[in-house]
Amino acid sequence: MLKVLDEGWMLTTLLVWVRIGVLLFLSPFVSAAKLPATVIVLLGFALAGFLVGALQVRAPMSVAAPGSFVFAVIAEALTGALMGFALQCAFASFSMAGQILDLQMGFGVGTLFDPVTRANTPVLGSVLAMFAVMYFFGVEGHQAFLRGVVFSLEAVPPGTQGWQSGVVDLLRPVAAMFTTALAVIAPTLFILLLLEVVLMITSRVLPQMNVFFVAVSAKILVGLIVLAITAAFVGPVMSRAYAGLFRFWDGVLR
Repeated sequence: MLKVLDEGWMLTTLLVWVRIGVLLFLSPFVSAAKLPATVIVLLGFALAGFLVGALQVRAPMSVAAPGSFVFAVIAEALTGALMGFALQCAFASFSMAGQILDLQMGFGVGTLFDPVTRANTPVLGSVLAMFAVMYFFGVEGHQAFLRGVVFSLEAVPPGTQGWQSGVVDLLRPVAAMFTTALAVIAPTLFILLLLEVVLMITSRVLPQMNVFFVAVSAKILVGLIVLAITAAFVGPVMSRAYAGLFRFWDGVLR
């Protein structure tokens, strides 16, 4: 005997799938796994169906009308994009930190051509981005991520638009992105600045020495050593960045 599906469940699942799907497409740890689009779509739909069944949330049946349904889908997409925007800013801070170090240490030349991907790929930017993703899963950030999705469904039920955000709220993750990037690489940048001063004095004292070739090797060696020494202090910075992400969700979605 065929079981009739609940129309409210199907409508709610579809709306939640739009929110989660946009969030997953914008999440860096999904893109880092190089998952096909089909897998992401199916994963989002399965997660949406599971959450709707577990939380017993239902969208108002008034959104079943064609015009109201389109606006409801747009609202869900905007909610997912807002959450994904903050998530991207939290992870982009570490990629930005690596790109700044690439320019200061001389690895920026490696971004001109990558024989594997045939694209411009920052060296330290990619390393720090992957390290941020691994640390996120290491501190059980994926569980906090799922709790954040559940909180968004409770704070902003499917089919409604309850969040209020202004320009100032959207600028906070961007400002946190720059401050986090500087906090990660501040010791390395300071040591590289001192090295630049030493090389400048050396070029004045020993003009016959080719300082350019010495500087390239010295900056790479010193930069990697200092970055390795300060790597133990990067973890707390990442934890604060992830905590700021969830605080942003909590403040905007309420």
